[in-house]
Amino acid sequence: MQASTKAALISALIFPGLGHLALQPRRGKRGLLFLAPAAVAVFYLIGSVLRLTDQLLAELNNGKLPFDPIAITERIHASGIDNPLTNLASLVCLLCWAGAIADALWLGRRTQN
Repeated sequence: MQASTKAALISALIFPGLGHLALQPRRGKRGLLFLAPAAVAVFYLIGSVLRLTDQLLAELNNGKLPFDPIAITERIHASGIDNPLTNLASLVCLLCWAGAIADALWLGRRTQN
């Protein structure tokens, strides 16, 4: 397997930017350009989901929210979790993932020639 393909697969299947670190361990600064913003976005998204989950579980345990999937879905939509900041974090993750894959392929092919 070519190094560029291996790096792209690592970036695609594990986390963006890690393929760059595998491809060029000493010069991994380029991978950090993808890894750092994606990590910040993922931590924000996970934090948002965990906060909402805590709220929903508290409401379910207190009896304020019935154990009805439709009511729970409506409560999730009413919570405001789908706000511009979470949408931006999702976009950052998507762009970092796609960019890391493409850049790992390009960088690997460039260094092989």
